[in-house]
Amino acid sequence: MATTQASSARVSPAREDPVVGGASQLIGGPPGAHAAGPGRRAWLTPLRILMALVILTSLLGYAQKASCRDTRNWTHEYQYSALCYSDVVALYSQEGLVDGKIPYLDYPTEYPPLIGAAMALIAWPARLAAGPKPVYRVDNGQQVVDHYTMDRRSAVFYDLTALLFLVAACVAVLCTALTAGSRRVWDAALFAVAPALVLHLLTNWDILAVAFAAGGLLAWSRRAPRLAGVLLGLGVLTKLYPALFLLGLLFLCLRAGKVRTWLTTFVSALVTVIVVMVPLWLVAGYFDQQADRVGDGILATFWHGGSWTHLLGGGPDGARNALARFFDLNSERGADWDSVAFGATWLADRHDPSWFGPMHLVICLVTAIVLIAVASALVVYRSDTLRLVIASAVAAFGTVAVAVPFVLQGIRDNGLPVHTLNIVTAATLVVSVIGIGLLTWLAPRRPRLPQVLFLLVVAFLLSNKVFSPQYTLWLLPLVALARPRWRLFLVWQICEFWVMFTRFMHFIYNDTQGRHGVDRGWFVGAVALRDFVLLVMAGFVVREILHPRADVIRAGTGRGLAERSVADRPDAGLDPDSLDDPAGGVLDHAPDVRGGWRGRPTHPDATTSASESAPTPASESAPAPASESAPTPASAVVTMDRTAAATTTSVSDRRRPAEETQRPVLRPVEPGALFRPRRRADSHSTGQDTTGHDLTGQDTTGHDLTGHAADDGDTRGGGPAGG
Repeated sequence: MATTQASSARVSPAREDPVVGGASQLIGGPPGAHAAGPGRRAWLTPLRILMALVILTSLLGYAQKASCRDTRNWTHEYQYSALCYSDVVALYSQEGLVDGKIPYLDYPTEYPPLIGAAMALIAWPARLAAGPKPVYRVDNGQQVVDHYTMDRRSAVFYDLTALLFLVAACVAVLCTALTAGSRRVWDAALFAVAPALVLHLLTNWDILAVAFAAGGLLAWSRRAPRLAGVLLGLGVLTKLYPALFLLGLLFLCLRAGKVRTWLTTFVSALVTVIVVMVPLWLVAGYFDQQADRVGDGILATFWHGGSWTHLLGGGPDGARNALARFFDLNSERGADWDSVAFGATWLADRHDPSWFGPMHLVICLVTAIVLIAVASALVVYRSDTLRLVIASAVAAFGTVAVAVPFVLQGIRDNGLPVHTLNIVTAATLVVSVIGIGLLTWLAPRRPRLPQVLFLLVVAFLLSNKVFSPQYTLWLLPLVALARPRWRLFLVWQICEFWVMFTRFMHFIYNDTQGRHGVDRGWFVGAVALRDFVLLVMAGFVVREILHPRADVIRAGTGRGLAERSVADRPDAGLDPDSLDDPAGGVLDHAPDVRGGWRGRPTHPDATTSASESAPTPASESAPAPASESAPTPASAVVTMDRTAAATTTSVSDRRRPAEETQRPVLRPVEPGALFRPRRRADSHSTGQDTTGHDLTGQDTTGHDLTGHAADDGDTRGGGPAGG
């Protein structure tokens, strides 16, 4: 089978990506044909270069917020005008760490356990530094306080946290590079030099969760499901979003029949979470609504002989366990600044949402432009789907045109209560997850793991009522693995900078009563633009799932359309010499056992039985030479099955009227046949598909697609020994 060869040649981004190729002109252009290859041993390896890049990026992030180390600068909106705001500095005093308080024991923190542990661990040596001291001056013969010295405790806490984040960023980039594989190790450069890493590395503690998630993904790709579960469990204990990784793995493992492996990972993650959460729940104190401690923890009460059983359901006077603070806060908080719900609330209050009003007409116009562009692209690719595309576009436009006035008018009249917001966000996420699951199940070829994870995380971020700026870090390793294209990636990064800039400028506007900064409309517009770009990126990922010929991982670049179109075949992943899913672990090159649209799985047993029952051409009924008596690879069996089916179809077509034989025939015999381009009627009679590949066992260049040597003497086989 002619597929993308998984050779040891490392992909050069300067040759593959036009943005990197243009940037490489500054240093002489892309590497030439005689440049030293990866086989040459050198000290300056790609991994070491990536480590140097991420260290440089992290240092830039440290320098960008370094002026906010000094808490004396946090006056007159300096932390916003200098774009150096950091929760690391702000929460050091607000959470009571400066006074020696321990999260969960002395106060209820809003963060998951491992972030609280990191805060407490770093706060311990930071308290050894000197606090602020008054500096006096003489005024009219009296000694008065002129100013205070710098609070070294806050600065040391920031510096040690930055060091921890530097290590976490290096680990995350290293894991991403190793997950991408030796051929595409440079894909991790999108993560290593991402502008978002400069802007938000020190905004919050999210990089710790990113490191655990990247480590779990690497462990899964190396077929270590237990270790992957432990690392993902630690990620859940840092931020909840790595739980989506388990959901994405479930979708893919169901289709590939790897549920037992998934259960191993899931149980490992669940045990990891329980091992950490249960002891913490036993020792955590109980606090009232004002975050004042009103009782000891369950274990302390039991140790001192008190009545501890009543604490299982809650503390005295409605007090809550400190561990429940995280869940209470997320269920009680309203729409955050960067969320879609916040923008919808502002839009309903600021503009009249009535029918055929200015806002309604603008929304309808924008929706129509987007739908026309998407529908045109789909019709150009699949002209036979014209009716389906038009019906879908009309239904989508009608839904938006009718629903927008109702929704915005309801928000304008009744506001957006928290319980209603929780229901809406949960329902939106569930619908999105179901859609992604159906896409994974029905796609012509099983999607790659990073593609599914990227879609799940984007769906979570856009449907959630909280989309903090640092959540952008969650997507960086997934973008590098799912769609390593620089052009759209840089557009997204520019939008992230614009969101942060308008966010801080709007905070200045609020604090100065409109004298400085920008109005809320600028900020909401920046968020809407960022969300739209994320949707566009998700749309490209969906397109590459449905049509793997566009996937740079599976089909490559710089190749002809006919050669890249082979990646669209549902059985293309069965070829061990092709690139299938480098991050998939047990999913890589695994056949499907279920799933697909009205078709049978691409399992060797199923295809073998089908091929045995099909008519055998005369050229294949002849005895094979001794050199060709080796077992036929699974991919070749699928190809022979297609050959027999195509031959049978061409014979039956001769018996039909001419007008029927000219109609395209869709034979859903593999998963996702609905999304596969239909073959022309003349392709059945010639033995070639629409991409020019011969379905009789040889391609147009004379190479045998069944794994045997062709007439021109080519000895490259399709089995494990093939090169």
